[in-house]
Amino acid sequence: MPTMRNHSHFSAHFKRVAKITLTASMLVLTSLSSHAITLEQLQKNLSSELLVRGDFEQQREMAMFEQPLISSGQFLLSAKKGLWWHQTTPMPVSLVLTQDKLSQQFDNQPAQILTASDNPMVFYFSHVFLSMFKGDTSQLTEQFELSLKTLKDSKTHNQWQLVLTPKTAPLNKVFSKISIEGSQFINKLELAEIRGDKTLITFSQQKTTPTALTSEEKRVFQF
Repeated sequence: MPTMRNHSHFSAHFKRVAKITLTASMLVLTSLSSHAITLEQLQKNLSSELLVRGDFEQQREMAMFEQPLISSGQFLLSAKKGLWWHQTTPMPVSLVLTQDKLSQQFDNQPAQILTASDNPMVFYFSHVFLSMFKGDTSQLTEQFELSLKTLKDSKTHNQWQLVLTPKTAPLNKVFSKISIEGSQFINKLELAEIRGDKTLITFSQQKTTPTALTSEEKRVFQF
């Protein structure tokens, strides 16, 4: 049976532990709030690099298929030229998007080139996704409700998640929400469709050098 002295000692010890716990909790909250990123900072961070190259893997889950459709390849994002999406498996596909044109080539077939007047809807959706890759939040706010939060990441301490909820047609007729996660670069893009299909794209091996386009890359954007 505990004595009064033991009880007093336990009470004092409990108070010290509680005080330490409360202090630690306040430090964690302060740390999170001090590292919270704003939409303006996110756009500035993502648009600061003129060139970004990397690998991607895409998994698409569709109701009509039991297994996800998986593809992979490399991408190049140029602030001045646009986006080159170079799928290598399961079959070669090259998609190049510039400010006013879209080129798509399957395997060794001739490239199909579209402009906004040729197919306004395809061009519209393509440029919405280009805004996502560039982190152009000023453009995205016209089409989506944006929710940005900081995620805990032991390595970088600046992991973030941006959730986009479509506001108007045609986007809200296709997507229920779009989620983007990243730190210095975009690491994950998830598209949830109204009908239940989902697409998950993960990015890796992102780099910003060399800082100029190679001769081959320059040719890709010339069409």
